[in-house]
Amino acid sequence: MQKALMIGTGIGNLAAGIYLIRDGGFQGSQITMYGLETHGANDGNTVAAYEAEYSNSALSNNRGYLAKGGRMLNEETYENLWDILRSVPSLDHPGQSVTDDILNFDHAHPTHDVARLIDQFGPRTKPNKDNYEHMQFNNKDRALLTKLMLMPESNEQTLNNISISEWFKNSPHFFETNFWYMWQTTFAFKRASSAMELRRYMNRMILEFSRINTLAGVTRTPYNQYESIILPMRSYLTDRGVTFVNNIKITDWDFKDTPLQDDIIVTGLHYQKVDDGETGIIPVAETDLVFDTNGSITDSSSIGDLETPVKENFEYAPSAMLWKKATEKFYSLGQPDKFFNDRSQSEWMSFTVTTDNHFLVDQISRITQQEPGNALNTFIHSTPLLSIVVHHQPHFKAQKPNETVFWGYFMYPRRNGDYV
Repeated sequence: MQKALMIGTGIGNLAAGIYLIRDGGFQGSQITMYGLETHGANDGNTVAAYEAEYSNSALSNNRGYLAKGGRMLNEETYENLWDILRSVPSLDHPGQSVTDDILNFDHAHPTHDVARLIDQFGPRTKPNKDNYEHMQFNNKDRALLTKLMLMPESNEQTLNNISISEWFKNSPHFFETNFWYMWQTTFAFKRASSAMELRRYMNRMILEFSRINTLAGVTRTPYNQYESIILPMRSYLTDRGVTFVNNIKITDWDFKDTPLQDDIIVTGLHYQKVDDGETGIIPVAETDLVFDTNGSITDSSSIGDLETPVKENFEYAPSAMLWKKATEKFYSLGQPDKFFNDRSQSEWMSFTVTTDNHFLVDQISRITQQEPGNALNTFIHSTPLLSIVVHHQPHFKAQKPNETVFWGYFMYPRRNGDYV
């Protein structure tokens, strides 16, 4: 019987499993998913739950919640997501799908951020040249951005090894614009990021260009995305017999030798159990399917708390290392080092604040003049470039009525902060 083996249990592979069952004629018993943790890269659980999944996480305080950051959803653009989630039953509202859950909630609580950028004087809302409604481009900025977006697909390879910084080197003013402050903190771009990636995001998310100052196009989930998306997808698959193997790391491949070494045929998967270090090989038949999600953004992350410094995890991200080992056999699979060999170009730090009262979030609402659920606030003059996201409350189902939770991140965590 043909099998499907999934390396990684984020939304991508969960969706692949659902498509195999819904459209591909597979039985759930034919699918096995191997993951380092249950959450994928999406936010949502108690600190204690994450603590149990990290070997370097002996914390002094695990009473709150931990969010790793939610993905930016969009109703018009994410056709595949809404299609697949229409097949997944809601865990909260019998008879509804997860798509119904999310879109009904979002339509009832539309996002309208009126304090997207905050400078030393407060939100950039005053009617002047710094008003965040203005992108602040000069003509050279416009010309370079337009040239990038209109580049024919056939010429995209000319952007290999070109960073955003290099593309705009003749117009450094671009990096002082409201647009750049908003774009980089919405989609996690740095100057060192790829100009090719910026081009693809701009063309894919062109609808957001006109409303990025209010984030009106952002589609919010009722709770954190782990509880609102990941858990229902896992439940759908579990109910149909899919096997989940958690806390196991796939470390290497065995490939079949072919005459020109140009057919990628997996014959075995090497693994290591995270709990006890036991290793082994999972045999793969030639007719089996292997799905690998390479380059997870959270599989080499570390956690700390107010009393416990983060112990940096210096390993080459496991999912990226697996990709790298495949490139040693097949030259056409890309260059993982471009993404993972320089920590300074890809790292960031996020934090979650859990309070046992509403005082702090009420003060944020007073300053930003908006209710929780609307805000992605970027403090543009903060040295590490701080942003905070105050979610609609409650953000976790287990959250108590007196508790509030919000999340934030530093784009440049190596820089010293402005206040301690």
